[in-house]
Amino acid sequence: MKAITISALRNNMETYLDAVTNTDDIVVIPRNNNENDAVVIISIKENNSPNETAHLLSTAANRNRLEESINQINSGTNIPYTFDDEIRQCAKF
Repeated sequence: MKAITISALRNNMETYLDAVTNTDDIVVIPRNNNENDAVVIISIKENNSPNETAHLLSTAANRNRLEESINQINSGTNIPYTFDDEIRQCAKF
């Protein structure tokens, strides 16, 4: 996370936006010399991440499937799966 002034952002906007996009860094621009009055620049990927997580956890069925998968990974009982497996399954139909 980088805290910069509005002047620094104005002078180097492309550089800061590229850094946010390419590194998932976060840029904070305090306003009125007050850290509680600030603007944050984040990548769209970072912005979407909490929404995607909320969607995955939005139903009991999804939560149960995710928990079961995590338990399988932790216990070593998961079965590796590849896209090639999917293609073979589809070819049977």
